[in-house]
Amino acid sequence: MLQNLFSALLDGASIVELLGSFGTGKTTLLQSLKFDRPAVFDGVVEYFIGSSSFPLSQAVDVIADAFRRSKGRNLLVIDEAERLDRGHLLESVSRLSTGPWRFSTIVASTEPLKIGPVIQILPLSYTDMGRLLEAQMGETLPREVLARLWAASQGIPRLGQILATRWRAGDVSTLSDLAEIFGPLAIPGLVDQNGRPLARGGQTEKAIISDVRFVSDQLFKMVSGDPNLVYALTPREFEEFSAELFQRQGYSVTMTPQTRDGGKDLYLARSDGLGSFLYIVECKRYAPDRAVGVGVVRELFGVAQHERLTAAMTLTTSHFSEEAREFAAEVQYQLNLKDFVDLKLLLAPYRDD
Repeated sequence: MLQNLFSALLDGASIVELLGSFGTGKTTLLQSLKFDRPAVFDGVVEYFIGSSSFPLSQAVDVIADAFRRSKGRNLLVIDEAERLDRGHLLESVSRLSTGPWRFSTIVASTEPLKIGPVIQILPLSYTDMGRLLEAQMGETLPREVLARLWAASQGIPRLGQILATRWRAGDVSTLSDLAEIFGPLAIPGLVDQNGRPLARGGQTEKAIISDVRFVSDQLFKMVSGDPNLVYALTPREFEEFSAELFQRQGYSVTMTPQTRDGGKDLYLARSDGLGSFLYIVECKRYAPDRAVGVGVVRELFGVAQHERLTAAMTLTTSHFSEEAREFAAEVQYQLNLKDFVDLKLLLAPYRDD
């Protein structure tokens, strides 16, 4: 795969797209470029992670300074580019191109941006996933078992590794149970406030949209026992998992559609002797070293104020920047920040000890 990337760049393309779904290994591949690159890229490798609150344009000066000090051919790597505005991304790369330095760009995304030749990372085939599972599980598996595990992992290497780890740890007693761990995460549905199905495309559908969720008990227990497994979930699956968590805590949960604006993923409703309360939650499935910035929490707080809700919460698998925590402290009764440590505490009651 690396060879295909470098071949496209060396053939004259200044920007190459690396396309693949979550969990297919794009980030691991890109991070390896610091150590595994052809001699022609003898300058620096600048690695940028896409963020709606921190656009590439704000990092251009820093990247340009690194390129300026380099004497060789440089490489700019932009990961999670689906979070960035395509026009702004191209404008920033164009600004960098005006300098005297030499560089090429690799843009990784879960969806095509149509800005250069595409190198696609596909899920593993049945044969390749079989080799991975057997190597990591340390045993030869029957063909029918391999077929079920391949379907359960969807060919995604990271999920295959998790299956193998759970098996070696003895957390699952049979291979049949192992194949059920990841299925299914969600059953989509559209209903009105009375539970009646909505007509597709109707005006009511645009106003009231919820998901009928189904997170298997096995998966919920596994993630509760090992919260690090949340990093194998896609951002949407993390939203679904969070919805299940809050529902088990007694909230009435409504999920917003995947294509939406406003930074809100869940509505949580609860009534008790003190009255009725409605909260919004934004779920951020970030890598451990990626902080949630103040822009994210400011925007969510603004949404809660505009909609006159009780309070807002940001739940993340990583941590919050100092600026984000300072802002939350100013509005502590209307904005709650939950980081990965808090998430583990929320899951603790559901662990099987």
